Amino acid sequence: MNKMSKMKWQYAEEELKDKVVILPIGALEAHGSHLPLGTDNYIAQELAERLTKQINGILLPLLPLGQVWSLRNFPGSISLQTETLISIIEDIAISLERHKVQCLVVVNAHFGNNQSLKKAARNISANNEIEILHLTHPGLKSLENDLIDSKRAHSNYLHAEEIETSLMLNINPDLVNMKEAHPSYPQFPSYFSNYPLFWDQITEDAVLGDPTKATEVKGGKLLNGIVKEMKKIIKEFKREVL
Repeated sequence: MNKMSKMKWQYAEEELKDKVVILPIGALEAHGSHLPLGTDNYIAQELAERLTKQINGILLPLLPLGQVWSLRNFPGSISLQTETLISIIEDIAISLERHKVQCLVVVNAHFGNNQSLKKAARNISANNEIEILHLTHPGLKSLENDLIDSKRAHSNYLHAEEIETSLMLNINPDLVNMKEAHPSYPQFPSYFSNYPLFWDQITEDAVLGDPTKATEVKGGKLLNGIVKEMKKIIKEFKREVL
């Protein structure tokens, strides 16, 4: 696998030219009592490594912090401001552009980062030659319909439930304590998606759904399906945009 951190500077420009560079990004936040704070980071790293190998890309080091405003009151959660994250992504893209990189693919495993990624991609596209393509679990809905047994706690959100727990059981099972896993279906106010509400006001441990139905096998199928969809999107993006 081509990792940018292992390159020698004198060969970097040649190795980077016209390549797709992949940036995994996650977050540090509560994920129930059964998953680690860095759950999104482990998932983003695994997806990015698999994708890098399959498209012969270049892998950047993981960006381990994100925008976690909703969960910032849980101990251990660290949140970047939206504007800070936008600036970080833009700065990375502009740096890569100097080295003749055409495209930065951001492999994101934390839904709270999406607003910042979208804004950064728009800004860069309007003012620079390099493009940003941000991917957050593409194809997940179809995979969820085929593989997942539990129902969502909320139609727009999933967190520390069957999907994320299955992914972690496949990626790093030693960090998962299934004895602590339990279903959690909070009562959401009608304005939940329309008002800035801290999640500790609706859930005690940041679980939305049922992690007890998670399995390592489901996690493997989810990983394979997401990476397959990523490859499809990148292929079309390179053909029609770059």
